[in-house]
Amino acid sequence: MNSLVVGGGGAAVLWRLRLGTAAGWRSRVVARRCSSSLSSPDLARLADAARISLAPHEAQEFSPKIQQVVDWFGQLQAVNLESVEPALRADTEITTSQREDAAEVFDNREAILAAVPSYNQQYIKVPKVLNKE
Repeated sequence: MNSLVVGGGGAAVLWRLRLGTAAGWRSRVVARRCSSSLSSPDLARLADAARISLAPHEAQEFSPKIQQVVDWFGQLQAVNLESVEPALRADTEITTSQREDAAEVFDNREAILAAVPSYNQQYIKVPKVLNKE
């Protein structure tokens, strides 16, 4: 099981990662007490989780900036949201602007088939849009 361990300021920091799995999405909480900076193995695991590669000089350069982001997520995690109702957007009601998906019968089949470049019996032929690889 791959885990990303982050922390900052000597305090326990919780960071929720949403990882894609064959069964769907799941949340993983990782916590750790650590010193004020990311260690090399932690930074390497973070870069791997973000699917980026960092040269040693880049890791040294970006480590303080990444630590600031990690600390910011720690501050966000500490916010008490128990009294906040879940919402997609603030101050809006959830409505759908889509119409019902209903089948329609076209009486003039010949006119439709005359308007398309290619067809086979009742099926309209369209260019291939997906390639099998």
